[in-house]
Amino acid sequence: MSLSLWSNNSPFGGFDDDFFSGSPVFGIPALTAFKNDNLLHSSPRYEVSENSKQFRLAVDVPGVKADDIKVDLEQNGRVLHMKGHRKVEKENSFEEYKFEKRFTLGNDLDTAKLTANLSDGVLVLTAPKKEKEEPKATTVPITLGEAPALMDE
Repeated sequence: MSLSLWSNNSPFGGFDDDFFSGSPVFGIPALTAFKNDNLLHSSPRYEVSENSKQFRLAVDVPGVKADDIKVDLEQNGRVLHMKGHRKVEKENSFEEYKFEKRFTLGNDLDTAKLTANLSDGVLVLTAPKKEKEEPKATTVPITLGEAPALMDE
């Protein structure tokens, strides 16, 4: 598979990116912010599919506008960082929902050609897979004599 949840030495392996982003109570992480908080965190559902030619990640982001989503490639194109927000009117006030998710991308993806399309509340990210190169065997010639000295930096 070309995708896994990103982990920055987390004991949860990336599972805690935003799932446990609420305020801790008695040392135990909360699943969401308290109801009287103005900011709520959510974790959008996503679906991963791939074939021999491309990889696709579809993320449900209903009510989120394209201008309210940011997708970045980090760690030399190996980590996909996605975050966004939406405001929902409740009675006479607004509640803001935020999400943030990181995924580790496989080395077999051409992340320079990653595309993102938003339609009907679904953000679809697509990347082609790199052409597989046949492994090459190279013979290293052996010369007689002293080895060269280590080069200076």
